[in-house]
Order: sequence, then C-alpha cells, then structure tokens
Amino acid sequence: MIIIFKYKKVTYSLFAAAILLMLALSAAWLTQGTESKESTGQGTGSRTISKIEPSLLKINRLNDDLYKWFHSLDRARKFAGFDFKVPDYLPAGYQLQNVDLYKSFSNADRSDLLDAVSIRFVSQFGGKNEQKIEMLAVKGNGHMWEHGLLWGAPSTQQTTTTLPFIQKAVTAGHVKGTLFSKTQSSDRKPGGSRSFVWQDGGVTYAINYYSENDASKERRLLRGGILTNKELAKVVQSFVFPEQTRHVRYDGEGNSFPLYDETDLNAAKKILGIPLKFPTDLPDTQFTLSNSILLRTKDHNTGYAFRQSADALWNTYSPPYDSTIYDLNDELWFYQSKAPLFNPAKLSYLRKLQINGVEITAYADNHHVYFGSRHSEPSELKSQTIYMWKQDDVYYASLFLGQEQYQETNLEALILAPYQN
Repeated sequence: MIIIFKYKKVTYSLFAAAILLMLALSAAWLTQGTESKESTGQGTGSRTISKIEPSLLKINRLNDDLYKWFHSLDRARKFAGFDFKVPDYLPAGYQLQNVDLYKSFSNADRSDLLDAVSIRFVSQFGGKNEQKIEMLAVKGNGHMWEHGLLWGAPSTQQTTTTLPFIQKAVTAGHVKGTLFSKTQSSDRKPGGSRSFVWQDGGVTYAINYYSENDASKERRLLRGGILTNKELAKVVQSFVFPEQTRHVRYDGEGNSFPLYDETDLNAAKKILGIPLKFPTDLPDTQFTLSNSILLRTKDHNTGYAFRQSADALWNTYSPPYDSTIYDLNDELWFYQSKAPLFNPAKLSYLRKLQINGVEITAYADNHHVYFGSRHSEPSELKSQTIYMWKQDDVYYASLFLGQEQYQETNLEALILAPYQN
C-alpha cells in the first residue's frame, strides 16, 4: 500500500499518491457515501463517536494531524472519527499487527480527502515466510484506487487509456463487490495483487491480498499474504462492529505503541513499572520531543532494527528545521527501562563523566552493532555515541547522532529532567 505520510522503520517515509482520470470505474462500488459520522445507516440506530480531548503531551510529530498508528483497535477507534466494521474471521496463523489512521488526498486536493482506516494482519511475524493482508475502511469523496490504497489497482502518473489493472463485479459469499486485479506486462492477464472492494452503510471496505498460488517476486518482496476464494468469502462475510467480535483479538497485547496522550502515557507507566522522565523540550538545547514509543521486547508490529533486551520507553528529540546549530536530521534518542538495554561488550569504550552526581559511561557504536550508519551529507558519516547510566534504580541510555560539540549540554538536560507525577 502507498501511504503518503510517515511510517515505522526507525524513521518514516514519505510517498506522494498520484491522481489519474477515472476511466470506466463504477461509482456504485467506489464512491463513498455522505452519511453522518454519528450513524451507520444500517438500522442499528445512532452510534456515537467519542471525541478526543486535547492532550497535554506536546509531541511535535511530523504530520501528526494526518497520520497515526496504533497497536489496538480500541485506541484507534478513539481517533478515527467514524465507525466501521472489522473481520471476525482470519485464516489460521494471522493476528492483528497495527491499525493506521490517515487522511489521503491526491494531487494535494483537499476536496478529494479520504479518511482511511488500515488494519494489517500478520502471520509468522519476523520469519522468512512472514505474510500480511490488509483491510481498509474508508469515508470521503475520493476513490480508493486513485489514492494508491488498493494493491490490485495501482495508480499511475501517466495519462493512458490502458490501466494497469482490470476490474469485474464478483460476489464473495453473499457480499457483492468489485475485484481489482493487477495486470502483468502487455498481455492484460490478471496476476499478482488483488483487492476486493464493497460498500456497507456509507463506508467503503477493501481487502488487499494476493491470489491463490501466486509465487511472484513482488509478493515475496512485499510479503503479501495469499487468500483463497473460500477464505476471502469467509473473511468478508465475518465483518461486524468491533464490540460484536468473538473470534479475532484486537487488543494488541504485547505490541509496541506510540504515545499520543495521557492514556498512552499511563499505560506505559503501568507496563514499565518505573517513574518516567518525559521532558517535552530540553532547556538550552533547541531539542523538542518529536516522537515517543513504548517498545515491547516481543512485539509483532514494528520490526525496528534495534531489538532491545527489555521493555523501554523510547523518546526522540529533534531540533527545529531552521536551526543554525544542528543539521536537519540530527536526532537524540532517549531510552529508559528497568534493565540495561545495551551490552557494553559490543561497544567501544570512550570515557566516564559525572553530571549532578550521576556517573555516566560513553561508548561508540563504530561497527554499527545496534544501529545502521547515518549521514549528514552523502560523504559525511555521522558518529554514534551511546551514553549509559543508572539513576534512582532506572536504567537510561541516550544515543547521539553527531552533535559532538553539544553532547554534554544535551545530556545534562536529560539528567536534570524531572519525573512524571
């Protein structure tokens, strides 16, 4: 799936969704309804969507108003803005990975805005046979394929009368919809990714998957999950409102999650069982909090390169884009946990120092044991210095990318930061 906002692989990636003139597509299957966000229109009565109170946590995330991700369905529903159904059947081995919420618009046209919920399920997470399937629930005035949401209907920037997919009306079980199939080369034969799309109560739903017996290189690279026609029908027919689910777990137990408000912060405190330092800015440093994630040791939803040895809170601090001191991509990573997260034997010892009575040890990660190499300019490799210390029975670690001249000043701000109440 193409997402136009940042996503989780240590840093987020940005993609632009292309717009293409709609050709021969049935509005009956793709156009979203204009019903009230407080009602499903399915004869179930009014379904009130709870409103989120403004958070006191000040986290300057990029595109935070346009994209969010969650480890559980309940947390995602608090922010979604509309109600939607979810599958209560999954093929054997699949479990919830993440729920993403984002606003998607093509060609920067806000009138074409879509509110999209993406629910991804994973099988054999982290293994060589890992597979994923995706469910979408969408509301808005745009069309899903134009926004790059459908695996089976890739958008294109070229104006052409021959689209890179075919579509046909099909019935999955008792649900009527449209099947989009990506075409291979010039023979116009379906192959590779598929998307089944249907409407229910003013919401457009889609399932992204790969066809039976598909052994394409694309599927292997993207780890796309295969659904048989029988499995597709069972998944589609199982869609119910979240409170009606009985067979699929959506609690995300044991998975990592970002902190968006006090609810997440309190959950992190409970899991970690330690007093947390949570400064939203570091005095006299220009650094402000730009991300915060509760990392779980055995999660099935992130796949970060650094797999820490214990549950930890990971805060990222960044300078302003117009800083005259720091590079735009300079970052400071701050970890706190019940147990040490890094093995000093795998690092190069640099020195010891004391700040406010706290003894700190500095190490270099010259061989990139824990983190990949980072560059400021194409020819300039950033140094990676890891500071580790124990303070009030809590283990801390801070990673500095570059910033050699200012490391101790920034480190002092972390040492002196107060604990959360």
